[in-house]
Amino acid sequence: MRLGVLMMALALLAAELAADPRTAKARGSAGGSSSVEKSVWFGPGFSYANDANLGLGARALWSVADHSRLGLITSFDYFFPPGSETGVVAVSAKHWEVNGNLAYHFGRRWKPYVGPGLNVARRSAQLSYLGQPSGSTSDTALGLNLLGGVRRTGSSRGGRQYFAEARYEVKGGEQFLVSAGVLF
Repeated sequence: MRLGVLMMALALLAAELAADPRTAKARGSAGGSSSVEKSVWFGPGFSYANDANLGLGARALWSVADHSRLGLITSFDYFFPPGSETGVVAVSAKHWEVNGNLAYHFGRRWKPYVGPGLNVARRSAQLSYLGQPSGSTSDTALGLNLLGGVRRTGSSRGGRQYFAEARYEVKGGEQFLVSAGVLF
């Protein structure tokens, strides 16, 4: 239930920011490069976390109206945590996260950024004894993010942006991770 409410709130906020006609008019008349004119960027990314290992996901960057240095970064990451097997007992684990972060950007072509955010993490595990399912558990938690990263912008790359980010999660996912990817 909480996850659904959070997702809806993020979607409504993002739609409001992207639909602001003042932003489109101001950017369209500025005469800048295509990376500055676009208000929404989407793309794939990958992550590596100290707890959940490798993760694959999708990300969106939304420009905030009337604040060229602010952006809303939303992401979904599915991780592949290690399981364990002793021959008799096997544990398989799953972990995914939804993040919504506010980022303050510096610079022009290379844009470092920092900011806070929210994190919803879901972990589950299944236990098997002698190959037969014998139990499962799951946990969903809300937490906070502290992040910093850099984006590479510019029209010389065919309208793509590249990003690299480090994020520390307090509660929720409770891990440190690094992410990288491309936005279109």
